Amino acid sequence: MTRIYFAIICFALNLSVLCAQNDKISFNETTHNFGTIGEESGKASCDFFVTNNSDSPLLITNISATCGCTTPKWTKEPIEPGKTGSITVTYNPLGRVAPFTKPVTVYTNQTSPIVLRIVGEVVKGKVNNVHQFSTKDYLVEFGNYLLKTKELNFDKMAPGEVKTIRLEAYNKSEKNITQQIKKLPKHIKVVFSPATIPGKTEATVDVSFNAQEFNQYGRLKDEIHIFINGVSYAFPYSVTILDDFDKWTATKRSNAGKINVNFPELNFGNFTKGNSRTIKISNSGKTKLNIRNVQSDTPAITVSKPVFSVEPGEIVELKVIVDEKKITSAVSAIISIISDDPKTPIFELTVTAKP
Repeated sequence: MTRIYFAIICFALNLSVLCAQNDKISFNETTHNFGTIGEESGKASCDFFVTNNSDSPLLITNISATCGCTTPKWTKEPIEPGKTGSITVTYNPLGRVAPFTKPVTVYTNQTSPIVLRIVGEVVKGKVNNVHQFSTKDYLVEFGNYLLKTKELNFDKMAPGEVKTIRLEAYNKSEKNITQQIKKLPKHIKVVFSPATIPGKTEATVDVSFNAQEFNQYGRLKDEIHIFINGVSYAFPYSVTILDDFDKWTATKRSNAGKINVNFPELNFGNFTKGNSRTIKISNSGKTKLNIRNVQSDTPAITVSKPVFSVEPGEIVELKVIVDEKKITSAVSAIISIISDDPKTPIFELTVTAKP
């Protein structure tokens, strides 16, 4: 009877792996082993990372657990093609001294339900290992490769600035783990210390952004790919590059250009009046206003010119164009106008349209 029960468990585990690894979505792992957990050590958590391999947005519609001891949380926003979302599963060991296997079922708009599992053993008291790495310290997990954070938010930077973010990593396995970068843009630099992490050893990853090499104002959201034991993992990063107003004198600030836009919102409706609109940008300041960049957060919406200047008292027209062929459903987008107005360095224009 024991052998039959074991065989059923193995079949179920293998089936969940087969369901999770398909041409539409994939996971960094489908079963997470917590090892030994002390009953009094507090809740334990792990992160499953899901990658959208399809050509359309992936939405996790629901995740269910079979026991109140297991609590899932997940990325609620649509996961764009090629991007990665997360599922955090938390287990409460209190009053549960025994080996455990807990399934959570993931429901999406792309596939049939997928079963993930957490396993381990709860023992009495507290467990104080030399390296007790819980998700309280390491919040990101790629198999045996752990990170304290995956946050690469460089925040606001000046055009000539270089900023570095240090990520702390840990190899929880007994075997070596290699970290490698195969291709980077010139404005990004990554340094591994060390590149090969011995078993049960900590390491650091320094990621630097060079705003001078990027040579563009405005917002940037992108990702770098780090190969961990040959497997590529996406690390999103973000940055906003603006004039360094902290270095401006009080006189320069008071005499600066001041941006005015006649419309804070454009509604194209269903294009009965065409697919372009004109906004007017004026300067009520005392000196020339430099429009550093005009950015749209969707490729379906573009502008007639991204960089220009506006003299005091002058009015400049800017055409906003919507590509109807790239819109399949109602869209609400933001056009960001970046300037050297110290009071309003980013003016956001809302654009709505529907096919």
